[in-house]
Amino acid sequence: MEVRELAANLFSTWEAGDSSVFFKALADDVQWTAIGTTPISGVSHSKSEYLTKTYEPLLKVFNGPTSCRLKRLMADGDLVTVEWHGETPLSKGGTYVNDYCWVLRVKDEKIVEVTGYFDTASVNALFS
Repeated sequence: MEVRELAANLFSTWEAGDSSVFFKALADDVQWTAIGTTPISGVSHSKSEYLTKTYEPLLKVFNGPTSCRLKRLMADGDLVTVEWHGETPLSKGGTYVNDYCWVLRVKDEKIVEVTGYFDTASVNALFS
């Protein structure tokens, strides 16, 4: 499967309400870089480290799954750039809204690298 098709399938499934397929596609040794200076920013060198450093802190402030709306997808070689919009209900009430641009590197139908760009002010507000 081509990397563009793989990413399109993963995000299409997420848009339909199942984000688990995306996270299952992460390689165990994925390198995930969350850009910026937020409590969840930095580099994780494995799926386990990413889930602990980034995903678990978010789950503490979220109250439900993140809905995803794909805006744009571009591929070049083993890289796929995905621009998407997300909305997540918050434990304290209201909705967390952010727009993302993720650059994914794919090898053997697994995501081996992610660089995530997002509105860091919105993330910092989650943890203030």
